[in-house]
Amino acid sequence: MIVGLLCRHYKIYQGLYFVPICDDYETPFSLFIGNNAVGKSSVLESLNTFFNSTDWNRTKGTKADETYIAPVFLIKKSDIQGNIDSTVYHKLDLISHYFWTVTEEANSNLKNNEEFKKFFQIRDELKHRYGADDYLFFLLGLEYQGKSEVYFSTFDDDISKKLKSHNLYFKDIDIINEIRRYFTYIYIPIESITSEIIKIENKEMQALMSTDILEDIDKILDERNIPKGNRTISLIDYLNSSLDEYMNKINETISRIDESYAYKVEQGYKKNLRPSDVRNRILEAYFSIRTLKKDKKEIHELSSGEQRIALIDIATAFLKNTSRSSKRKTILAIDEPESSLHISKAFKQFERLQSLVQENVQLILTSHWYGSLPFTTTGNLNYIELKSDSKINISTYDLNNYFEKRGSLPEDVQMKSYFDLTSAILSSMRSENTNWIICEGSDDKLYLSHYLSSSIANLKILCVGGCSNVIKLYKYLYTPFQEKDEKKAVNSKILCLIDTDDVVYDLEINSEVKGKLRLARIQPERDGQLKLMSVKKSGFYYSTEMEDCLNPKKYYESIKEVIKKNNDTSLLELFNKFSYKEGSTYSRIKNERDSILEPLELIKYEDKKPLFNFLDDHHIKFLIAQNYAGREIEEQPLLFTLISQYFNETN
Repeated sequence: MIVGLLCRHYKIYQGLYFVPICDDYETPFSLFIGNNAVGKSSVLESLNTFFNSTDWNRTKGTKADETYIAPVFLIKKSDIQGNIDSTVYHKLDLISHYFWTVTEEANSNLKNNEEFKKFFQIRDELKHRYGADDYLFFLLGLEYQGKSEVYFSTFDDDISKKLKSHNLYFKDIDIINEIRRYFTYIYIPIESITSEIIKIENKEMQALMSTDILEDIDKILDERNIPKGNRTISLIDYLNSSLDEYMNKINETISRIDESYAYKVEQGYKKNLRPSDVRNRILEAYFSIRTLKKDKKEIHELSSGEQRIALIDIATAFLKNTSRSSKRKTILAIDEPESSLHISKAFKQFERLQSLVQENVQLILTSHWYGSLPFTTTGNLNYIELKSDSKINISTYDLNNYFEKRGSLPEDVQMKSYFDLTSAILSSMRSENTNWIICEGSDDKLYLSHYLSSSIANLKILCVGGCSNVIKLYKYLYTPFQEKDEKKAVNSKILCLIDTDDVVYDLEINSEVKGKLRLARIQPERDGQLKLMSVKKSGFYYSTEMEDCLNPKKYYESIKEVIKKNNDTSLLELFNKFSYKEGSTYSRIKNERDSILEPLELIKYEDKKPLFNFLDDHHIKFLIAQNYAGREIEEQPLLFTLISQYFNETN
């Protein structure tokens, strides 16, 4: 994936800047937000220049020989090895070792430069999660005036000295060309014409397509099955040979008038056709007469918002079909995917795009719709602002519960994010009668979807990364539902669902707008009967999570399987000291009185902690939920019956 970008004199980035992009290899999602003209699109455009050799948009008035683009990569060795030329891989391995270990001492210009400090900071943070034995970490750059070789920015002289003893040329452009072949970078700018992009013969669509048909065409063109003399040649060789003979005849004809005339290939251009040249013409001829239609309408006849939806639909369909099996890595970069959309459609657009990060795709977006922030729980948020001295400042946040864990964004951004999301939810309820469950985490969403997707009509399930965020969103929704006109216009419902924590929340407003909106906590009463309770200071509180309310046996089996796959022998040994407690009503783990884990021997509480800590880990919770949701649906546990009853009862 692309970790970041060092660039100098590209569009608004006058001078040297390090732009952080993403630090999560498993879920490589990046969202750039900020006002207009602060440099969001410039990041995507500069990467397009690097990968696809598009025109350089150099900052006006700057020196050409100081201009460069240098993406920073993090790639798992097992992913790339064998999928690029072995000689290039060997060079990248040596380059990676250099960048994992290089310090500010490599060049005096590194020591007091804030942008390089950011580079070293993100490198050192990555070291804690991704080791040099398993991952390549390196920088590759192109200069505006030196496009025929690799440029290593301020490290250029030092890396050349350090790697000189290996008797390899490390500035060969083939290194960049191999990286370009390994990655497919697809850039969709905001001003793009949808009807042109989605033509199958266009380069963007070819990048999205399965490589099978492309490779088959190339194979046919390269296969040696045409007899010529005492040997066989390929179709592409036959075409080149025939065209060469034809061109020689033309040059011979015109030379009879004046020998100084001749058709020649310019220096630096290839002389012969390659299979890809012929393949592109075949695709163009075959597919140009086949246009995409929706409801028998040409795409260009749809509204601009419908065209934007069609573009995302087609891109996600292709990528979900091909990306997992592809040996190449896809990077999809889109400027403002919400552009021209009605607000009720924005949520669905972002939800669909974000699902691509599970499909071997790195996703980089810019946006002015902040409604995605509360429900996006993976990847990175990059907030760009232009300071009074015209310097660009980029603040990076972890989208995993970033409001609570990584400090706060400017207050206006936080407010706008909840306001945008609230508006999108209400609009979808008015226009599409969607029902909504707003829950805490992605694991909760899996359990809810497992049991309720087929029993509640037109259901959307939204996780917002924590109890306090659920409550915050409820408060934003509460005010418009107090309006009579709003209540009358909405025929569906919202349930905001939270665990019962050790912390008791004082809501200060009602927990329900009858028949439309409700905030409830999961709580078994003193008699053990599970209920959805109001959120207020008074009442019985007994710490309860959604995981405590599942099918006990099924939950136990899911835990067991995840622990086995974890390959931690000490943890498995500890788990095997317990058996499943038959007759369990709830799926609790920690509580001694009603835990589903029955000890086979006397075990101190302190000795149980490694197991409890493992099961409390956010990522492990998600894996267990995935395993649970992948099992056959049995009788619905009471919690999910209560939720169904809320949505299905008439007002």
